[in-house]
Amino acid sequence: MELFYDSRSYCSKGKVGLEESLNCSFRFLHPTIRFLGLSHRMKIVLYLLLVCSVAQAQLSSNSAVAPSSATGSASDAQVVNELLKRVQVSAEACNQDLALLRTDKWKTDAAQKQRAESAATSIRRNLTNAVPELLQHLQAAPGSLNANFKLYRNLNALCDTFSTLVESAGAFGPRYQYDQLSTDFGHLDQLRREMADRIELLTGASDAELARLRSKVAAAAKPAPPASKIVVNDHHPKPKKKKPANPPQKPQS
Repeated sequence: MELFYDSRSYCSKGKVGLEESLNCSFRFLHPTIRFLGLSHRMKIVLYLLLVCSVAQAQLSSNSAVAPSSATGSASDAQVVNELLKRVQVSAEACNQDLALLRTDKWKTDAAQKQRAESAATSIRRNLTNAVPELLQHLQAAPGSLNANFKLYRNLNALCDTFSTLVESAGAFGPRYQYDQLSTDFGHLDQLRREMADRIELLTGASDAELARLRSKVAAAAKPAPPASKIVVNDHHPKPKKKKPANPPQKPQS
């Protein structure tokens, strides 16, 4: 059922009283409402105004919250994209420098040369195969704690192996090779530290959200206090009538 009717009638201009204004305004309303009394009409008008104001406030609140959350997500995605780009650039630089590494020219025994060559091959394999896949997973889910931790763990393993290779290059290889590998290791280690800070931030936010949900569930599961009962006793005992005290006897003369 439609509440309002279309009509070409209009209110006369000029000063009118409150009752005439309401009568004029309610000409367009449903007949059931049109013939109500003035007090009922005023209540309906106040109710409609209250509903409209609440709806407008709710819309304003939603429009204010949505951009802030969207801005937070966009800024986090931008930070992750910058971090992933730096990891990719560092991985490519390390891979190029390791490809030019000549461990067979180092001034050491064959066993040490073999260990250094094996470490360089392992690092290059990781940079070529594992790192790009981890970057794709993290780019698809920037807020995933699992994806962030996998990349951090891989960078941590790379830094452990890379540090040993850098030490060997400084001890047995030429100076320029040591400088190149040392610079690459510094960039990789810095990225590892930034990933550690990011994981700490994500775990803190996850713990706070988990605590909030637990408190919410605990509050919902808490039983409501029993309703207090008021007992009304209509049968009051009748007060006992007191017997009048005997008047004191006058002494006989």
